[in-house]
Amino acid sequence: MSRMATYWSPWREINRLRQEMDHFVSHQGAPLARGTAPFPPVNLWENETGLVLTAEIPGLDASQLDVSLENDNLTIAGGRAGSTAAREEEDYARRERWFESFKRTVELPFEVDPEKCDASYEKGVLTVRLERRPEAQPKKLTVKAG
Repeated sequence: MSRMATYWSPWREINRLRQEMDHFVSHQGAPLARGTAPFPPVNLWENETGLVLTAEIPGLDASQLDVSLENDNLTIAGGRAGSTAAREEEDYARRERWFESFKRTVELPFEVDPEKCDASYEKGVLTVRLERRPEAQPKKLTVKAG
């Protein structure tokens, strides 16, 4: 039986560290302990014209949400009031729903045009469409031959 010798390589170690950091960053939104996950959870992706952000915020009316934009920061705030006990004569056996205010700011990868942005809220999901400023639009370059 032949054994292959494995040599230590700093490049292999750097690559392993990079993969671990990528894994950590990609799972940053996952709660590590109770109450440590940012609220509301959001998804942010880029399309042809700009960005689309969705946030899961169940149980609110649109009037209870405040969405604001400043430079390259989008802030979502809101809250709801709830009773502190089910009824005077009852006590909670389990209480996992949260009844306080929240505020979350998401840094955007580029500046957007506030005049061309809109937000909608349906079935507990906030959708914010953000359009790039004209100067932030990607530019296609023509490649000239020799």
